[in-house]
Amino acid sequence: MSGVSVKVGGSSVTRAIQLLGDRWSILVIRDAFQGVRRFEQFLERSGASRATLTRRLRALVATGVLTRVRYNSAPPRWEYRLTPKGRDLFPLSMVAWDWERRWAPRGAGIPMRVRHSACGHDMRAETACSHCGQVLSVRDVDARTRPGVATRSVPRNTRSRRLSSLTGASRRGTHESLTHIADIVGDPWTPLVLAAAFFGVRRYDDFQRELGIASNVLATRLELLVQRKVLKRSLYLRQPHRYEYRLTDKGRELFPYAIVLNAWGDRWLATPSGPPFRFVHRPCGKEFVPVVRCSHCRATLAPGAVAAARSRLAAREGPRR
Repeated sequence: MSGVSVKVGGSSVTRAIQLLGDRWSILVIRDAFQGVRRFEQFLERSGASRATLTRRLRALVATGVLTRVRYNSAPPRWEYRLTPKGRDLFPLSMVAWDWERRWAPRGAGIPMRVRHSACGHDMRAETACSHCGQVLSVRDVDARTRPGVATRSVPRNTRSRRLSSLTGASRRGTHESLTHIADIVGDPWTPLVLAAAFFGVRRYDDFQRELGIASNVLATRLELLVQRKVLKRSLYLRQPHRYEYRLTDKGRELFPYAIVLNAWGDRWLATPSGPPFRFVHRPCGKEFVPVVRCSHCRATLAPGAVAAARSRLAAREGPRR
């Protein structure tokens, strides 16, 4: 993607990260799409502390992603259900699953096969151009500022947040899927560094200038992304040593997650002046929105239409009793 001069802080993905860029919010939404509704269930599956989970659920209700519904009067008990705004995150959850299916460590609890009920076939989640239908690649997308729409820097409260030491390997929860992607994008700064890389930023000083990020925070995030093999360091100057940070295949394949999250932010979080950027697909030359679809029938994916496929062995043996 071209556009080094484009300010990441002005994009809808930044506003979306402010709302969802936290590992616990990612895991709560993951579980909500699996039918979890009650506090104790979220607590067991996510591994969050009670205080942390209480804060995340309260924040997701306040921002309209979840709604709280009473299911017991005495004593009062509540369920947390996805709103239309929350259900619209389903394409993002499918993109996250598809990335995890390929890149999460072995034994990470990822359903390797899912079935699309509309066509009855096993599938992958493809992210495609809404105009020409071609599968999107970071190399084929240009970001352009919309005339007359003001952009802004990274919000101030993002700057104060620290990187949690908790990862999928150290957490206490019982449900493992999507924890690898949460380890990478589950804090407010790391996905912004990654978004800047998608915009074409490669050098340390350019990341710092683009994001307004403190040097120690940037160094930590870049090292994390290198350790996770999302970025790789490449020497471009020997005296003194200077490095560029380039996307790996693993990193490039996070692009659908970023652009689908940005599209969700455009729909739900844009200012009255509208989304600050438009995205153009080079092969067809048209402005587009990303569409997440079934790789078999090309139909757009919707909640309730996708389920983990039974293994062939389980199908031969029949249901367990």
